[in-house]
Amino acid sequence: MAVRTLLFHVQTADGSAPIKCSWTIATPQPPASGSGFVSVNVLLDWDPSPVSGPKPAHGPPARGVIDDEGDPTFASYNFLADCCSMVAAGGGYQHRALKFILPVRDGYVNKRDFLEQRLVEDRRVDQVKSFCQPRQYLRCLNAEQMEWSGLAQIISHAAGGILLRDRSLARSIPALVDLDSELVDKLSYPWMSERPIAKATVALVDIRERMATEPMLYAARSLGIEVVIMGEPGHWLEGPSYAHLRSQFLQMDTKADEELPSRIIQALSRCHGRIDGLTSNMDWMTYPVSMAAAFLGLPCENLQALDICRDKYKQRMASGDAAVQVHKGEDPRVVLDGSLDFPLVVKPSLGANSEGVSKVFDHDELAVAVDQVFQSDYEHVPKSRAVNVEEYCAGPEIDVNFVLMEGEVLFVETADDFPKAADNDEGSNPTVFKESAMVYPSGLPPGEIEAVQSSLRQTLHRIGLRNGIYHVEARVENSSMEYARNLDGCVDLESKADTDRPTVEPKAVLIEINPRLPGSMVKAAVLRTYGVDYDALSLLLAIGDKERAVALSQPFRAGPQYWSSALFISTDRGGKLVSGDMVQELRQRRPDLARHVADSSHFYERGEVVPAPTADSLPAVAWVLVVGREGRRHLLELAERVRGEVRFEIE
Repeated sequence: MAVRTLLFHVQTADGSAPIKCSWTIATPQPPASGSGFVSVNVLLDWDPSPVSGPKPAHGPPARGVIDDEGDPTFASYNFLADCCSMVAAGGGYQHRALKFILPVRDGYVNKRDFLEQRLVEDRRVDQVKSFCQPRQYLRCLNAEQMEWSGLAQIISHAAGGILLRDRSLARSIPALVDLDSELVDKLSYPWMSERPIAKATVALVDIRERMATEPMLYAARSLGIEVVIMGEPGHWLEGPSYAHLRSQFLQMDTKADEELPSRIIQALSRCHGRIDGLTSNMDWMTYPVSMAAAFLGLPCENLQALDICRDKYKQRMASGDAAVQVHKGEDPRVVLDGSLDFPLVVKPSLGANSEGVSKVFDHDELAVAVDQVFQSDYEHVPKSRAVNVEEYCAGPEIDVNFVLMEGEVLFVETADDFPKAADNDEGSNPTVFKESAMVYPSGLPPGEIEAVQSSLRQTLHRIGLRNGIYHVEARVENSSMEYARNLDGCVDLESKADTDRPTVEPKAVLIEINPRLPGSMVKAAVLRTYGVDYDALSLLLAIGDKERAVALSQPFRAGPQYWSSALFISTDRGGKLVSGDMVQELRQRRPDLARHVADSSHFYERGEVVPAPTADSLPAVAWVLVVGREGRRHLLELAERVRGEVRFEIE
């Protein structure tokens, strides 16, 4: 389509600035592999010379005084007006390029912020703005309407706008149009539904900190799902400060006991309006919440399968991996009776966060470790009645996250869980299994990744798990790879020497299955690396919205957009944390490194007490997500430099 031109006069502090606006409509991208889109490409150029041809306009659409979440017509006008003002203000912004994304068919928006999320960390993009409301109906324009309508009328149908970073694109309409072929990678998925999307409400039994819960609540808003929060008195969501994130707050006792399902049902009886789903974001809460959901006739997972997930010994039996269970009062040496070979791993049969997990090398250490589990009072481990004893597998550890609906794998990704202190048999905590770093995507050969994913998927199937997000941890036995330190000092997976290569096929050795969302750092890494929002998927699964769950489970068409590493920043001593935002401090002191930090969060705030390391615990004060585009090795080098430069003070 031909390039059309307008002249805007934008009011500035010094008077009126002429802004030349050149625009054209690109060839529509077909919906064969998704919803498709058509872009309106706009060049804004500060140009004091007179323009021949078109009659000058009085100015760009005046910026409205309404919220950007109001009428999408005003949102698109506001976006254009802001960009015009940016050009008029000068300061190196005298040429800018924009894209408006329009649908190629009528339909309903699956997720309001789809454009921001799919273009997150895109180096070509300066700003992204969604114009539509959750579940909103968008109407496409046909070719004739595109031909005869003006710019303002056309962009009023846009789902969102993109302000591009590359100034060179602002010199060439063809270059801007060609960029559509690259955007296809990010937007080739069903961001629209052909059918109306029903309004829904989910009840969330929440016992997590703000860092874990808040992203889920924003995902709910973008999906058009209302959230009823159920929690203890004094919960951070109870008061008015965060009332905009939930529709109701229901007080209840969330203590983990046999009466919890009944209390959930009783609390929901006080709820105003219909509930379409019931969920939680804590693994031990999954079973009682599902019991309540089953009683109320709401979507839920198989209770017998979830019961198996609560017990690591039952999980091992389902996977076919060897394990021995020791009960309180039993002599572990008698129970084992030589059936397992040292070194061994000792862990509570019921537990979380690697608490009580240790590595032992002889019978004396075994007896001490088992007794310690029975005697200790862990935060995330109930008073243990049984302990698992398993053979230690030295193969690479992986985290595999499955999204299941009706038994179908909607999405799966695998990350490398880097060696822990217990894997090195050295240092001050040789038995600790706390995470140090996770890298996305995995560096294992594709054949090994496929083999272990298939094996773990079969284990989930045998257990009877069909619906939900499952965070699975495993080791790869007989892997062709092993961790080694290269000449630059970086630890990474490397191919084993020919003489050390196993002659049998690689095998997944199950560590544990967690029936829950992965942690905040994993959610951040997967969203940015693959374009998949676990929080949104968990809500859609909770209300049984299969169509949107299938649509939003689709990653970028070309695969991961970069390599990423989620680092845990640990401390070797306890005490009061006296430093503030350590990542912000890094941004000020080392902006060259901080530009590779995509996200971060603190586990402790200034003034809070950080616990001291113990024999089986290595506290982390924060996590940092580092991203790299120049290869895995470059990412790992960046990650180690960031880890070394993050500073905090404990006294």
